Amino acid sequence: MTVFENLLDSFVVLVALAASAIWLRRRGTIQTNEAGVFGRLVTDFALPALIFASLSTEPFTVSKLLPALLLFGSIAAVMLVAWLAGRAMGLTRPVLGSVILVSGVGSSSTLGYALIHRVFHNNPKVMTTVVAMGEFGVVLPLFTFGVALAIFFGREETDQVSLWHASKPFFTSPIFYALVLGVAASMVGIPQDHKAVRLLNDFLRLASDSLSFLVAFTIGLMLKPVAYREIVPLIALVAGLKLIVEPLIAGGLALVLALPTITRELLILEAAMPSGTLAAVLAARYGCDGAVASAVLIATYILSLLLLPIIVYFTF
Repeated sequence: MTVFENLLDSFVVLVALAASAIWLRRRGTIQTNEAGVFGRLVTDFALPALIFASLSTEPFTVSKLLPALLLFGSIAAVMLVAWLAGRAMGLTRPVLGSVILVSGVGSSSTLGYALIHRVFHNNPKVMTTVVAMGEFGVVLPLFTFGVALAIFFGREETDQVSLWHASKPFFTSPIFYALVLGVAASMVGIPQDHKAVRLLNDFLRLASDSLSFLVAFTIGLMLKPVAYREIVPLIALVAGLKLIVEPLIAGGLALVLALPTITRELLILEAAMPSGTLAAVLAARYGCDGAVASAVLIATYILSLLLLPIIVYFTF
C-alpha cells in the first residue's frame, strides 16, 4: 500500500471519529464545552507520552534538527508573505497579528502526529524524525518567537508582558518535560530488554495510541457554524498560504537539499496541516483578534479535508 493510500485511509478514519464526536454532541452525550477536556488530555497525556516514547527509543542526533530548521524556515517564509499581504489589505494590527500566526503555524503536534502515527504504523524512526521536526521546528519557536509576535501585534495593555512570562507555561508543561527527558534518555541509552522498561513502553504505546481518538474528538467538538462571509478574503489568504504554499516550500527545500524521500514526505505532511489551535490561543491571549483567528482556524480544518489529500497525491 502506498503512502497516499495509507494517508487516505487514516484521514478517513480520523474524519469518521470527528463525525462521531459531532453526532454524540448533537445527542447530548458530550458537550461542546468539553472540548477543553479532550484538548488537555491531548497536550498533558497522549502527546507527552508519544514524544517521550518516540525520542527515547531511537538515538537522537543533531542531523535530526535539519528537517526542523526547514519546517521553521517554511513557516517563517509564509508568515512574511502573510504580513505583506495583510499590510496590502489594510488589516488592523490585531487582525494582522492573528492572520500571520494562523497562516504559518499548523497543528503539527496534534493532528500531524496523529495522522503520521497511523500512516506509518508507529514506525520508531519515522516518529523520532517527525517529533523532532514538530517540537523543534514548530512548538518551541511558537512559544518564543510566536509569543513575541503576538505581543507585538496585540493590544496596548499587553505591551508590558515579558517574553519569559508569556512563554513560561510551555517550559513548565508536560510536553517540554517529555521533550527534554526523551532526548536525554536517547543519549544515555535505556536497556530496552529490562522488564520495567518493557512495561513503561507498553504504557507509553497505549497512551500514544489514544492520540488519534482524542485529537479527532477535540476537532469534532471544536467545529461549529461560523459567519464566514465577512472574512472570506482572510480565509482565502490563510488557507492558500497554510495548506498550499507552505507544504510546497517545505517540499521544495527538501528537494534542493536532496533529503531522503521519507523526510521530504514527512516535511510536506507536517507543513500541510491546518492552522494550529495553539496559534489561535496565543493570538487571543495577547491581544490579537481571537475571533478572526478561531474562525479562520476552523475554516482551514474544513478545507484541509479536500486539500490535504490533493497535495499529497501530487507531491508524493
